[in-house]
Amino acid sequence: MRKQIRQANVLSTQKITPHLQRIVIGSEEFKGFTSSLIGSYVKVLLAKEAEPISDIEMKNAWMRSYTIQDVQENTGALTLDFVINMHQGPATDWAKTAKVGDKLAIAGPGPKKLDELNQPHYVLIGDLTSVNAIKGYLHLLPNSARIDAIVHVPTEQDIIELDTKRSVNWLVTETPNQDVPSALDKLSISQDSIIFMAIEAGLMGKLKDFFTQQYQVSRTQIVASGYWKQGVDSENYKLQRQQLANTQ
Repeated sequence: MRKQIRQANVLSTQKITPHLQRIVIGSEEFKGFTSSLIGSYVKVLLAKEAEPISDIEMKNAWMRSYTIQDVQENTGALTLDFVINMHQGPATDWAKTAKVGDKLAIAGPGPKKLDELNQPHYVLIGDLTSVNAIKGYLHLLPNSARIDAIVHVPTEQDIIELDTKRSVNWLVTETPNQDVPSALDKLSISQDSIIFMAIEAGLMGKLKDFFTQQYQVSRTQIVASGYWKQGVDSENYKLQRQQLANTQ
């Protein structure tokens, strides 16, 4: 079933780090959204032409997934963080120049990817594209669970507040393919660990092999998403994933 399309306006926009633009969006159609949606995702629809987006006209929109960073309880307005100055694509370009009053639409929200919520140990791995998904799980997982969270960022200025008492290992690095596995080697990982990672596609593939071969973690216990791909803009990466899905 197609998710409901909700019209939205930009309510505020602020560059919060060298690589993150925080944009609040909302409208009368957002009423009823609550903080339980933090860490869930929405499809952001940006018109290719200067017209409102409807269910029928979705083909005329750029569509990208973004994780909900926060929800204003009284209005349902959503806070989304857009990565800028790192990747190429229409959503990135839009976020850098967006201003209050600009129009867009959303589809969703959709569910969180991780649904095993009562296990003793979790390893959460993310970067700037998925830091708010990590935030959502840090708030959602039970206090009894042991959580090892690693978020790699390009600069120290990209470390943001996640409003949690849980410990987060912020890994400042320009070589995550080397440094993330090294950081994971310092953890107590077992066959029973649940792994969530939402990162660059190449690093995701490398870490899948790392967990299954070095720690014998079952693939069924690994929830992984390649949010972006090094050297490929967002539109071509989307096409590559569609082509792969059609061959499976």
